[in-house]
Amino acid sequence: MGERFTKGLATIKHYITEEEATRLVDSDTLADIAPDLRKMIIEFAYGDVYSRPGLEAKSRALVVITAVVTQGAEPQTKTHIKRGLHAGLTPTEIVEALLQLVPYIGFPRVQNALTMAQQVFQEKQLKVK
Repeated sequence: MGERFTKGLATIKHYITEEEATRLVDSDTLADIAPDLRKMIIEFAYGDVYSRPGLEAKSRALVVITAVVTQGAEPQTKTHIKRGLHAGLTPTEIVEALLQLVPYIGFPRVQNALTMAQQVFQEKQLKVK
């Protein structure tokens, strides 16, 4: 592992547990067809971008959640909602950010994202206040 990978792995731990970080490195489900993708995500996204100064992990997580919702990237939406909670976002902050997207991306995508958020909150036994 190079310096960028190590830096990315250290940064991602603001968003996931140590156990999840280990699983992320050890069980790459796309390794058979795209063995470099996981490395790119860790090195570029987390090693180069997420590790930049100027925003705290919580703010970065909120930006990413809204970005993946805007793209309609449903599996990634659920993943980043979990990461946002780990970074310190509250369920209420996540819901309000999603509702803020309605005028810009429409009800269907926001409703889908809220459904995913609801599933995550139920799994983690969290309530919106």
